[in-house]
Amino acid sequence: MKFHQKLIIVIGLLAVAISGRLLPHLWNMTPIAAVAILAGAKLGWKWGIGVAVVAMFFGDLIIGFYTPQVMIAVYACLAFSGIIGYLIKKSQKVGMIIGASALSTVIFFFVTNYAVWQWSPLYSHNFGGLILSYIAGLPFFANQILGDMFFTVALFAVWELSVLGIKKIYSGYRPEIV
Repeated sequence: MKFHQKLIIVIGLLAVAISGRLLPHLWNMTPIAAVAILAGAKLGWKWGIGVAVVAMFFGDLIIGFYTPQVMIAVYACLAFSGIIGYLIKKSQKVGMIIGASALSTVIFFFVTNYAVWQWSPLYSHNFGGLILSYIAGLPFFANQILGDMFFTVALFAVWELSVLGIKKIYSGYRPEIV
């Protein structure tokens, strides 16, 4: 795929990710991780990382920034989603795609809740406080895993249907008009 083709796709993915973050939604139910996984799988790991970081940054410009250490954890986890996508690039199996989405979500949950515990005054800095931070994060985790799986499967399906449609157009396929 040529650079300009990738760029057009990335602009579309950024539009999906940023609008999904800015439009009203349930907590943590956005398409950002799914977009990063798809970009990593179909365009390469650098694109997967870039899409996640750029989408988060532009969303944060509008929504607002927060504790820098927590932001770094959030951005790193979403960037890692792009790497996870790259690692499954050769697989077209739905189970592998769902597994990548679930892995991304689980990593995000553990890392970001640890970061909130470590760098915010919300929880006591002992084992009990860490456990409380994970318990408090469970409703967000439930939303995120459902959202990530839905958006990941949907985006991969749209990608594959688009590729199929393009192949039919360029192969001279002409639907029969009755």
